[in-house]
Amino acid sequence: MEYVKLNVKTYVEAIQQSFKKNASRLAFRYREGGEGFKTLTFGELEKQVHLVAAGLAALGVKPKDHVGLIADVGHYWAIANLSIQLNGAADVPRGTDSTGPELAYILDHSGSNVVFVHDADQIKKIDGGMKKYKHKIKKYIILDDVKKAKAANVLTLSELKTEGEKFIKKGGKALADFESRPSKIVPSDLSCIVYTSGTTGEPKGVMLSHGNFASQLNIIPNMLNIGPDDSGLTLLPPWHVFGRITEVLFFAIGAAITYTDIKHIGEDMRSIKPTYVPAVPRIWEGVYNKIIGNVKKQGKEPIFNKFKTAALNFNHAVAKFTNREKRPLKRSLLSSIATRFMGLVGMIVWFIPKKLGDILVFKKVLAATGGHLKASLSGGGALPSYIDDFFRAIGVRILEGYGLTETSPVLSVRLINRVIPGTVGPLIAQTEYKLIDLEGRDVTKIPGAKGTLHVRGPQVMQGYYKNPKKTAEVLTPDGWFNTGDLVMFNHSGEISIVGRSKDTMVLVGGENVEPTPIEEKMKESPFIDHVMCVTRAFGEDQKFVGALVVPNQENLADWCKKNGVGGDFSAWVKDPKVIALYRSEINKSVNAENGFKNFEKIGAFALLKKPFEQGDELNNTLKVRRHIVSEKYEKLINEMYAAANK
Repeated sequence: MEYVKLNVKTYVEAIQQSFKKNASRLAFRYREGGEGFKTLTFGELEKQVHLVAAGLAALGVKPKDHVGLIADVGHYWAIANLSIQLNGAADVPRGTDSTGPELAYILDHSGSNVVFVHDADQIKKIDGGMKKYKHKIKKYIILDDVKKAKAANVLTLSELKTEGEKFIKKGGKALADFESRPSKIVPSDLSCIVYTSGTTGEPKGVMLSHGNFASQLNIIPNMLNIGPDDSGLTLLPPWHVFGRITEVLFFAIGAAITYTDIKHIGEDMRSIKPTYVPAVPRIWEGVYNKIIGNVKKQGKEPIFNKFKTAALNFNHAVAKFTNREKRPLKRSLLSSIATRFMGLVGMIVWFIPKKLGDILVFKKVLAATGGHLKASLSGGGALPSYIDDFFRAIGVRILEGYGLTETSPVLSVRLINRVIPGTVGPLIAQTEYKLIDLEGRDVTKIPGAKGTLHVRGPQVMQGYYKNPKKTAEVLTPDGWFNTGDLVMFNHSGEISIVGRSKDTMVLVGGENVEPTPIEEKMKESPFIDHVMCVTRAFGEDQKFVGALVVPNQENLADWCKKNGVGGDFSAWVKDPKVIALYRSEINKSVNAENGFKNFEKIGAFALLKKPFEQGDELNNTLKVRRHIVSEKYEKLINEMYAAANK
């Protein structure tokens, strides 16, 4: 296998190098209008991108302009993205599941007047949201090439390519200027503005530069041992930076990407035989559930579980023998010798059962992945430990990484030859860090200490677009970024995420949830005094948002009296009629009509018997102290999710 070592200064430099070096190689497979795959080589891709980029130049797009890109995963997104980059402009990406008002805000705030849309349906949605703004969209480009109505400001992708052909044939100074744009791009130039949800409900525009992405491309391939003969299978939305960087990574090294979807992922894994599959934890949870479901149908669950246990015990013994443990503190010499000896004994004891499991059971399971899978790249949320353990047992490496949109995104990732469960690997090269505890003390050099992670490195964003106040809250003038995440380093430098000191929460599927807008909307109910959203139970991210609700006792008392609910307050919060009342109030508050996405809806809630108090659950300004509430009601939160998941 040939591995690629990149040394580029900009994202565009990496893409141009790949176009030149890999012209005859397959760039990607995709479905369009049928079940079979269509393909594009890097050479064919370059021609399409050049025409689209020239078309943008013909429309008046200039370097440093902002161009909207409202599209889902697939070859359309890639073509549009690369054409924007070759113009020296910055894309402003979002998925088609976004609401009209949300898209309108993003396009207005970013000043995007040329917008790619996946399909014509997005135009009506955006135009509806744009009515409240003075900003106007100059041109829409429909990527799927289907035009539902004639409009002066709407082009299909084919029509844009035609404009590009005319522009190229015309030649002259304009063409010379266009052709020179890629070479004039510098690392500090913006590549994109990615909007993330803000605590006030208004998204923040994360400014990521060509230098940010180039730093990731120069470092990550060597860490993961990825080369041009590898192949990727993806369904990750590329407007999420995790999806984007994995796609860019494969493009840059000349490896093929296959775009898939939930319907086809199983079939595609078997037929395409990918070596790497980037996915959020929910994808692997779905694969796990399907495997276990098939095992149960075949009546083989007992024998399967025995072999799984044997594999886990063998892996645990290997971890002891090789000193690859999550332990925060280094063992003493005597303890290390004893542990390694016990690990060796365990390896000997469990070797044969483990190998039998590989041959009799897990070999068949691995065949469902195509049989060539080197690893999955997992990000966008914490990987549940039972999923991690299961795939490790059957022989699938899951290289869990950690990062944020603001860090382009990768800060750390497990190494392919050093997978330590419960960690997200070591920090990547060129990343400085320090740990600050909740009292503001620097605990960086204290072994086993927990603290909020602050980082500095070439992957850190330039700031939030047109929002210096929010930028200053997380990014210092000398480049230190506050991740807001509580972490702990193990004895050999791997990171474990132990909590979040900032408000943003992440579901197991990778969706970012900002609790404040949800909570504020719920508190509009006369029956709710306080509420705190949660997304974690049993120490792991969950599928849906939960809520701890403090009832308004006075209004609830009146309602109970009118509706024949007897007893005292402690009895009311358990009464089915009261539970139904609060479910109705929550559903009226958190719904699509009020601008909330499906994953932001409250899937489970618990009514608290005691109000939040200043100095305890509330701080001096009466804001909820989330870490205090989470610790205080940990048992109740776990019970709430356990009941909801039955």
